[in-house]
Amino acid sequence: MTATLTPANSIFPADWLTREFSGPPLLVNTFVPETFPAVIRVLNPFVGAGGRKLSWSAVAQELGIPLDGSANGENLCMEYEASTGEKVNINFGTLDPETASALADVLSQHTATPDQCYFAVWIGYSGIRDHLTKAPVVLLPPERQMYLLEGPVRAAAEAIDEHQSRRSIRWWPADKAWCVGNDLYADSVYVAGSKEATQSLRDDPRLETYVVHGSDVHPGIYASDR
Repeated sequence: MTATLTPANSIFPADWLTREFSGPPLLVNTFVPETFPAVIRVLNPFVGAGGRKLSWSAVAQELGIPLDGSANGENLCMEYEASTGEKVNINFGTLDPETASALADVLSQHTATPDQCYFAVWIGYSGIRDHLTKAPVVLLPPERQMYLLEGPVRAAAEAIDEHQSRRSIRWWPADKAWCVGNDLYADSVYVAGSKEATQSLRDDPRLETYVVHGSDVHPGIYASDR
């Protein structure tokens, strides 16, 4: 796809997300504002032999276990391999390309500014495209130094690194109609927004989602490194 991401002109668009982090535990509303009426978790698929993609629900069904929004992808990978002998992986700290594209497709219909969106990318990721490292740096909870980029909502599917393997997992439109976010090496993203926007995501067959709440504990490990 044509590169559309550029460094943001200032840090002002991230001001509404900057706030003091009091420390662990991490909560869902560490990554997305608690002011929205609804929050869902959008999951990256698992990838098995030959690039075969598996849903979380399919993995859980194979394991015979219940599944909800608090599930941990790394644990499921290990349990699935132990049970079936098949090694499966999941993308951490990025979005699966097809998931990112579907997410952008739906969310672009729930903002008045689909051509103006902001993307935060951790400065510690390797191989970030050179011109993007000229972006201003903002500090977002939980104490993450992030390059602030801008572009249309559809740029959510654009890789930010030279290896074409990593996409932003923290982004929001200029009109602040919704917000996507999670931590550095997350296996999914939280989306906070209107009930209509989150329901549209839940209804999309390309996406696997679970309802969560801002006060839920984030099912990941807190790393204090910025």
